[in-house]
Amino acid sequence: MPVCPNNIPTILIVDDEPFNLEFLELVLKQQGYNIITANNGRKGRIIAEQEQPDLILLDIMMPGENGFECASVLRLSPETSEIPILFLSALDDETNTSKGFDAGAVDFIVKPFAYKDVIQRIRLHLKLMSCDRLLKDECPAAPRQKPVEADFPVKGSRAFFPNHPRNSEMFMHESVILTGKSESHLLLNCTEPSPDNLAATIKELLAENSGPLFRPSETLRNIGIGLKKNISSKNEFSAAYIHLDREDESLTVVNAGALPVILLRRDKSPQLIERQSGNLGSLGMGLPPCSTYDMKRGDRVFMFSREMLSSYAREGDAINELMEACHLSSGVDLETACQAAGEMLLRNGEQPAGILVGIEG
Repeated sequence: MPVCPNNIPTILIVDDEPFNLEFLELVLKQQGYNIITANNGRKGRIIAEQEQPDLILLDIMMPGENGFECASVLRLSPETSEIPILFLSALDDETNTSKGFDAGAVDFIVKPFAYKDVIQRIRLHLKLMSCDRLLKDECPAAPRQKPVEADFPVKGSRAFFPNHPRNSEMFMHESVILTGKSESHLLLNCTEPSPDNLAATIKELLAENSGPLFRPSETLRNIGIGLKKNISSKNEFSAAYIHLDREDESLTVVNAGALPVILLRRDKSPQLIERQSGNLGSLGMGLPPCSTYDMKRGDRVFMFSREMLSSYAREGDAINELMEACHLSSGVDLETACQAAGEMLLRNGEQPAGILVGIEG
């Protein structure tokens, strides 16, 4: 079963314009945040005291109690004084900016805004708040808990070969559900047989380091750091991590020393997404590179472990065969295509000890 992220922040949006409320609520829910709303400053303050959100998006120009007044009162209340406030405003002149910071805002988002800019600003300030709490020892590291599991949001949009694969000592596949239309997949490979606690460690690391606060590169970087801390072995790990956002029709791939990922889009030739950095954890605190692609409905991406290629003398020949098999099977349903591609790699009727994962947009 796929894993759910542990940390899902709550954001309060305060705006008197119904369109702005609905638009921001939709966009941020798609990213996986919990959203609560208010259409005036007074109601926003009451909700903030009751619900204790992690961040507040606050419009300035509202009838009655405007954003400056609302922020000033929020800053005076012990219950809400430390919640970060981001102002939403078309007032970007120096006087109003200075007034906003004096009222307690941590940043301004100027209207009209690009939703991706809003997402990045929110992510940044939530991380800063988290770091600030840790520095003050007000938010000690929580004991590890069993990750929550969920069902895939879109049925029939992923397939495996063999039909019911099992993680082996040399590879592991795990998935993460972020929202109703967003999911991620990790395929981890080992140079030596993995320890017994690897599966539980990977689930915990995914639950702790995925969700709306983490970009795919950050998730994979943190998993690499976590493995080095928790797995006492000379084992080296390579991994491919993909994040599919069906609402945004985008695919982000991070390949840290792993075999190529096959991207198959209807209007283009099959594409190999090669490794973009060294093995997992080789960059330390540095972020591994990633690439983002259009991923429309019906487009497919395939990940595979090294064991799938064991019947071939040359790895490159096997990868080319697999890419061609995926391409030839693009006209059938994903499960049939995945089985056909996997079976093309078999020789002498031997069942491979690896895994082939297919995901559809």
